[in-house]
Amino acid sequence: MPTLASGLAPSLAIDQLRLRALVLVDTLAETGSLHQAARHMNTSQPALTVMLQEVERILGGKLFERSRRGLTPTEMGSYTIRQARLILADLRRVQSEIAAGHEGQTLLRVGALQLLMLEIVPRALGFLRRTMPSLRIEFEEGAASDLLAALADGSLDLVLGRMLPEFAANTDLQPAFLFTESYCIVGGAHHPLAGRRKILWPELQAADWIQPPPNTALHDYFIDSFLRHGLKPPQSIYQSASFYSCIAILRTSDCLMMVPREVGRHFANQSGIRILSVKVGEASAPFSIIKRRSRAETRGVLAFETAVRRALRDIR
Repeated sequence: MPTLASGLAPSLAIDQLRLRALVLVDTLAETGSLHQAARHMNTSQPALTVMLQEVERILGGKLFERSRRGLTPTEMGSYTIRQARLILADLRRVQSEIAAGHEGQTLLRVGALQLLMLEIVPRALGFLRRTMPSLRIEFEEGAASDLLAALADGSLDLVLGRMLPEFAANTDLQPAFLFTESYCIVGGAHHPLAGRRKILWPELQAADWIQPPPNTALHDYFIDSFLRHGLKPPQSIYQSASFYSCIAILRTSDCLMMVPREVGRHFANQSGIRILSVKVGEASAPFSIIKRRSRAETRGVLAFETAVRRALRDIR
């Protein structure tokens, strides 16, 4: 880990750093140019040059290498940029919380995988409207990797999703177990296999399929399921990341799709969709509520987590 300039006491070094220095580091990383950074920060380039030299003196090393192509972060610079952005994100979050508090509200930013937004989150929100009506929530849906990256850089307060191996080295991220995900196969009620009590995997291999996009956990599990049964995975007829789009196709085609059981149960309660009588299995990575250890838990975070766990108990 980078160290402070020799001979400079840590407390004195922190006292000499200013919030504007963090903004400078972030802006230089974003623009790659002192000239562009000066425009963004509404100051002169010579003034920013002096400020950067002072920051580098305090921290005890170069943050950027200068070349004709602009500024490139050094190893120490990359570390400083990450920390500066994290601090700035937390400060902006505090500012948002205070502003929301002045309006009589509590703000919470939640990242969630799509399938959790079908039943679990809506049911949790029903509890929250009764127990904490002042809570305002901004949701971000996306891939687990994107949501965890947003949590790590301070853009989100918590994530409902999977803790991925590539984020395990980040000790600031703290997962709390929710449930283990299992899978099922669904099709339209009219599908020839929909009413069968016994279905063989070679029959599934011969069927038409809708698949999720590559590089997703569901796609990988689909491939592995056929390989475990000694079969070549079938090619998809259609591919979509939207459960709603896929279900609409299932209703009007003879396709099948492998989905999380939460999704299958949700749509099987509606007309036209059936869960096939075939055992698929469970995912290796469970669903968790993931938070940052370094971020103080707010009343809104605790209330949301309590509501999610209550919703899970009711559903399961």
